[in-house]
Amino acid sequence: MKKQTFSLLTFLPLLIISTSGYSQSLHMVELSNFQFSPNNLTIEVGDIVRWTNVMGIHNIVADDNSFMNGPAAPAPWTFEHVFTAKGNNPYYCEPHGGPGGSGMSGVIIVEQPVSVSDNELFVNEFELNQNYPNPFNPSTTIRYTIPSDGFVKLSVHNTIGEEVRTLINEFKEAGSYNENFIAAELSSGIYFYKLQVGDPSTGSEQSFVQTKKMILLK
Repeated sequence: MKKQTFSLLTFLPLLIISTSGYSQSLHMVELSNFQFSPNNLTIEVGDIVRWTNVMGIHNIVADDNSFMNGPAAPAPWTFEHVFTAKGNNPYYCEPHGGPGGSGMSGVIIVEQPVSVSDNELFVNEFELNQNYPNPFNPSTTIRYTIPSDGFVKLSVHNTIGEEVRTLINEFKEAGSYNENFIAAELSSGIYFYKLQVGDPSTGSEQSFVQTKKMILLK
C-alpha cells in the first residue's frame, strides 16, 4: 500500500505539468493618454499580460468581470493576469470607458498554441471572422484564415459598393491573420469588409469570396 501511494505522489507532479505545460510569454500594455497601448493584443493560452499605468487615474475591468485590478488608482502601478482559456477578453477602464468597446477599452484575443499536427487542422478551411469590436471607433480588428498559400485582397466598402480602403493586396502563406483597420477619417455608418483569395473567375477550389458588415459609430 505504501509503495502504491509513493507511486501516485511521484506521478502527480508529472500529471500537473502535462496538463498545464504551455510556454508562457509576457505581453505589455501601457495605460496613458486615456488609452491602452496596444488596445488589441493577440496572445496564446497560458500567456501573461502586464498592464502598466504610467499616467492618470485608471483601472482595469473585464467586460465579464473575469479579471480586474480594483478601483481606479493614480499612476504608477502594474497589474498582471494569466489567460488560461481560448477566446476574446474585452476590458475597459471604469472611469473613462465601458463594456462593449466604448471609451478607454481594449481586448485580449487568446489563441490555442498550435503544434505541427494541430496546424493541419487549424488551416483546413477559409474563414472570415466578425470584426471586433463592432460597433467600433475608430479602430477594429479583422481576423481571417486561409488554408493554402495564395493572393489575398481584404478591402472595405461603403453601402453603395465603393471601395474606401484596401487593407491587404498581396501574396500570403497559409495561416491565420489579424488585420487592424483604423477608420479615423471615415464618417459614421455601415461598412462592409470583403475577403478575396485567388481569382474567383477561374472557378478554382482555392478561390474564396466573403463579405461581412461592420458599424463605425463616432
